[in-house]
Amino acid sequence: MKIRLLTLTTIFLTLSILGCKSTEQAEELPEKNIEVPEKVAETPAKPTPPIEEDSEYKRSIGTEKNISLDAFYADKTAIIKKISELNVIMANRDYNSWLKYIDSASREYWSKPANLAKASEKLPKNLKGVKLRTLQDYFVYVFIPARRGRQIDEIRYNSEDSIKAVQVSHKDDGTRGVIIYYNFIKQDGDWKVYIPEL
Repeated sequence: MKIRLLTLTTIFLTLSILGCKSTEQAEELPEKNIEVPEKVAETPAKPTPPIEEDSEYKRSIGTEKNISLDAFYADKTAIIKKISELNVIMANRDYNSWLKYIDSASREYWSKPANLAKASEKLPKNLKGVKLRTLQDYFVYVFIPARRGRQIDEIRYNSEDSIKAVQVSHKDDGTRGVIIYYNFIKQDGDWKVYIPEL
């Protein structure tokens, strides 16, 4: 035990002496004039691209120039959220919840028997013979099948208070096509689904 203590003491003293010598040597070095390089100009952060460069924004607003970039992103976020909620509602065939997303004029128009009868005549071949008698029939036989499995990519403004939600398709010739799956109108500050009339 004494040998270990003695060894540790020797190591400590040696390190202390070496430390002092290196300090003394550092003090004895002559001073040098070290040139400090000029500060390199910092590269400014890349500015946010101007509105004109945002191609989706430009495609979406069309001629509606009074819609700001911030309003576009807020509207698109709100619309995509609504569509996501509608996807769950359609998967569950939850008619009563669906009604809350439909604007009042559409609910009224599509509840009329004459309008449902016209729509019945335009059903696809696999639904021939089906008669739409209620708005719930329209929900089950028309609304859900027309939107099942669709991916909504972008929105298009008709006006500040009217938006189409579309799926963008890329054609072989390099152009874009769009398929409209939803029409939304702003009603009391909230986006509601508008179902076009016949």
